[in-house]
Amino acid sequence: MNTSEDPIVLSVSPGALTRMHDLDSEQLRRTYQLCRTSFLFLAIALIPATIWAVLLMIGMLGDHRLFNWLVQSPWNDWISTVSVWGSLVGITLLWGRWENTSWQRRTGLLLCMCLVDLVLWFLDRGDGPGLGEGSWFRSNLGQALGWAEFALMASLAGDYLVHLGLSQADDSAKSTRSLAATGAVIWMLRFCEQTNWDAGWPLRRRNFGIQGFLLLLGSELIWTIALIQVTALIIACVRQSNRVLREMELEDQDHELLRLPSESPFHKELMAAQLLGEGKESRFSQE
Repeated sequence: MNTSEDPIVLSVSPGALTRMHDLDSEQLRRTYQLCRTSFLFLAIALIPATIWAVLLMIGMLGDHRLFNWLVQSPWNDWISTVSVWGSLVGITLLWGRWENTSWQRRTGLLLCMCLVDLVLWFLDRGDGPGLGEGSWFRSNLGQALGWAEFALMASLAGDYLVHLGLSQADDSAKSTRSLAATGAVIWMLRFCEQTNWDAGWPLRRRNFGIQGFLLLLGSELIWTIALIQVTALIIACVRQSNRVLREMELEDQDHELLRLPSESPFHKELMAAQLLGEGKESRFSQE
């Protein structure tokens, strides 16, 4: 066996090992900071949408005047704008943060879905609220993408939280993905029930009976619950990122206290000031 590499390993000085550790720690800190910013944008996008979905569900189940006011309110467009753009920015920042192949594929697929949502948002702004022959189909297309986005966000958030040491987050992410899959099936049944297939393209809605209403109610209820669960996972990611970054700051402070005096940056500044002072004294003595 060739052991020529052994002297190279042994020749690494403690100062070099310290610099390598500092470099890895600094790179990991930047990654955590970017992930925290990404999940913060996602939280900003999802929290208003969650509150709005809960209010819509309350109006649908009880006060129909509240439901009609929410649907016609200009806040509806504002929340849609915040949700679309906040999700796009957050997922863009998450893309490429980790070199894991599965992470790259999921963030890339989620980014493509967010771009489709952005295109649908521009089309809705062009038609105006409630106008345009394809508005109903675009709304359902966006909701279809929403179920997949719920599953992907829950998967990414669960993996990130497990990486940060919160092992129970994996079960929460799995339950959210299962709920999203169930909601997608119910949404598909509702879409087939409510679509007027004889009207041609673009697809339009038809009048539906009690079955269609029950499917609509079930789909919206599961949508609201899944949205609450995904938002809770995203908020947990922000909180755990803050905790880990605080712990890294404390570890760096402890490491700074245990560092050799010759490796301390304060020692280097002191030595530089001392050399500068000695140089000035030598010039004065020569004069």
